[in-house]
Amino acid sequence: HTYETVFLIRSWESDKTRSESLERAKAQAELEALKNQIDPHFMFNSLNTLSHLIETEPAKARLFADDLAEVYRYILRNKERDLVLWNEEITFAEQYFSLLRIRFGEGVRLQVERGAAERDDLLLPPISLQVLLENAIKHNDFSPKRPLTVSVELLGSSAVVSNGVRRKRTPVPSSGIGLANLNERY
Repeated sequence: HTYETVFLIRSWESDKTRSESLERAKAQAELEALKNQIDPHFMFNSLNTLSHLIETEPAKARLFADDLAEVYRYILRNKERDLVLWNEEITFAEQYFSLLRIRFGEGVRLQVERGAAERDDLLLPPISLQVLLENAIKHNDFSPKRPLTVSVELLGSSAVVSNGVRRKRTPVPSSGIGLANLNERY
């Protein structure tokens, strides 16, 4: 009985430590995701893009402003949730990518497997696809002549986000926190 009691206590302590570690990772990931969206650099680029579009292409400016509003609305609506439906996250990723597409034009492309967008029985952490899209844009070289294509597909119940790797000549500083937190959340 003593052995079983000691075993159960150690098991309980281990579970409690693991649970606290996961909660801490979740909080860090949520903070990082929110910071990535509210990042002054992101906002600066978005507002500069919007300002330029207002003068040169008003119709695109309106589309950009609408998509930017939807991106922030999704973040605010889901910041407290642990999981969201796959098709909600795909819709959000497409809206976020729309901002990138307006900004970078033919230099970036997103391919979403048709069946992947229609699944409504899978769950994943909110803003996780955005982290992966942002990472691909941040670390790869692309242009309209050599576009970066990011693909999103499902293999069984696993999400696969992939892109060709063409590292930038001047590497962008990275803390690696975004992907590490995403890994912890999963």
